[in-house]
Amino acid sequence: MRAFLGMGLPADVRETIASAIEQVRGLHAPVAWTAPKDLHITLIFLGETLPERVPLVEREMRVVASGIDPFSLTGEGGGAFPGTRNPRVLWVGFLEPLELVRQLQQNMEDALLMAGFPREIRPFHPHITVGRTRGALPPAWGERFVQALSGKRFGVVPVSSFTLYESRLGPGGAVYTPLCDFRLEGSGKRETREEKEP
Repeated sequence: MRAFLGMGLPADVRETIASAIEQVRGLHAPVAWTAPKDLHITLIFLGETLPERVPLVEREMRVVASGIDPFSLTGEGGGAFPGTRNPRVLWVGFLEPLELVRQLQQNMEDALLMAGFPREIRPFHPHITVGRTRGALPPAWGERFVQALSGKRFGVVPVSSFTLYESRLGPGGAVYTPLCDFRLEGSGKRETREEKEP
């Protein structure tokens, strides 16, 4: 099965992003736009994963989650990979500081590497994929997309957990099924719980 680790978004953030993207969709281009209900933040893409390895992933991710405190992210602006000239992926970004989400992703990657999963080659860039191009775009379309979202805020994303998802490709696009949630506990909460234990 295809799997990834990521974080869902609050309904109000999804709706705000969808509203902003609706204006860009009027620019008419061959783009497959992500449905609002499917908007999310990918932390690590595991790719094809044997079902029998899922318990290993769950065990390692519970350890990671126990060492990170909850935090929040603020969505703002947009961009494109690999760049605006010939974009393939269109995204919404986040305001700095991003140290906590980067630390979470790094801890996840390190734990998975020790468990035998390959390390992601591309550097981690926290974002929400809102569309993927499906052909040649009109001249300067990528720049117009970025300009349309420039300076726009999409709301706060409270991060108190992350999720292991299964991704199934279908005729209408990918379908994401949550398999397991991992709640961020942080050292403070662990110490409190340990102090209460007899």
